[in-house]
Amino acid sequence: MPASDNLPTALEHEACDAAASGNQRLDINGDGKPDIVGVMSGGREVCRVVDLNHDDKPDSYIYLDGSGHIRRRESDFDRDGRIDEIAYYTGGIIARKDRETNLDGKLDTWDFYEAGKIHHRMRDSDGDGRVDQWWTWPNPDRIECAVIAADHNRDGRPDPNNVIDACSLNGPATAGATGPADGGSPALAASAPSSPGSAATADAGASAAASGDGGATPKAASATSAVPTASAVPTAAKAAASPAPPSAVKGATTEPKKETK
Repeated sequence: MPASDNLPTALEHEACDAAASGNQRLDINGDGKPDIVGVMSGGREVCRVVDLNHDDKPDSYIYLDGSGHIRRRESDFDRDGRIDEIAYYTGGIIARKDRETNLDGKLDTWDFYEAGKIHHRMRDSDGDGRVDQWWTWPNPDRIECAVIAADHNRDGRPDPNNVIDACSLNGPATAGATGPADGGSPALAASAPSSPGSAATADAGASAAASGDGGATPKAASATSAVPTASAVPTAAKAAASPAPPSAVKGATTEPKKETK
């Protein structure tokens, strides 16, 4: 787990020139304006600009590696024209996701993945520039069972007496906890303080939205497939370019990231 002071806080957009000549443009809804623009360089698509809600502002930027696999995705979930999330991929598989969740223009939530599955999260829940929450998933196949540690005394470390196991109603969380067989009760996590200024905010719905890319359950096999070019048929292009269905709204107490379109 990286040190808190090594986590990026700036939302830095990587250039993707939709206006360049030679780009491939696809108009899905027939309004005469491109909804997907494939930016070409050296005879291959290097990035893609996507606007599938037709508001003339990019919903996402998708960047491809030399093999045609996604390596980076920038997403704007609140339609304000500024990116809210940057996801990084290795070999087409999600590896990390950095989010801005409190409308201050700085990253405050960092998700880390292993083999395409959520592994742990670090979060600055009150926007003071210090990590005050540490989320882990003892069983990555049970994304509803996050174990959340918080720092109340502001010493920069998890407080032993401030740990919530979203799938345990009896006693403290343990490293092997997987929760009850029925999937666990989210009520325990939801009962934590939910105000933006509380370091103990336990976003019960966030664990479900945290898995995979954009909230969908991660599947390494599908992530490794090459991203189709913008010249593909509209149905395939739309499916490839559209972020996975959102699971929460920005600013909600149950999820650190709004992901609605």
